[in-house]
Amino acid sequence: MKKHRDSQKRYYDTNEVYFITVKTYNDYPYFKENFFCDLLIEEIKLSKKIKKFNLLAFCILYDHMHLLVQPGEEYNISKVMQFIKRHFTRNVNYIMGYNNELDPLHEGDIGQCRLPKEGQDMIKEFIIKVKNYRNQFVQKHGINQTSIPKFRWQKSYYDHIIRNERDMEYHYEYTTYNFQKHNLPDDWQYTSLNYEDILDKI
Repeated sequence: MKKHRDSQKRYYDTNEVYFITVKTYNDYPYFKENFFCDLLIEEIKLSKKIKKFNLLAFCILYDHMHLLVQPGEEYNISKVMQFIKRHFTRNVNYIMGYNNELDPLHEGDIGQCRLPKEGQDMIKEFIIKVKNYRNQFVQKHGINQTSIPKFRWQKSYYDHIIRNERDMEYHYEYTTYNFQKHNLPDDWQYTSLNYEDILDKI
């Protein structure tokens, strides 16, 4: 078992399932913009490919996200969340015009050339989608908008290790249907109910 060095003193073990909550800085409702939600889902797909974790459930709300994740043996939950948060931040700020370049992968220890062809094709498709989101954003908000602040996540995140079957069932339901708690529409798109193709079996 490995102890994480940050102030929260997280402990990691293999094969654990984590319930994660990550919030935007100052609870800003960035995810009222559909293409920001779409980008986050694309980031999760890419992160699954690179960081090799199982995704069991998720829900994106206006100012936070819940995940139910099982890391693989190679990357612990800290590495997984660091990857998702960092790359989404850079790319969403590219969409809003705060960055001049997008960052599809840019990991020091993992180069695009080391990925199989499927992974390389996925990155190419990802770049096209991010550029399309940029065009949609400019059409809606203009090229020099400042009304939406530069994106930041709140520092760190909340995690809970699933302890047993009952705990799993509770957090699975809580994650999947959390949009109802926040009075979002019954047909809210950004929950794992609508993305079974990227989920792994519990």
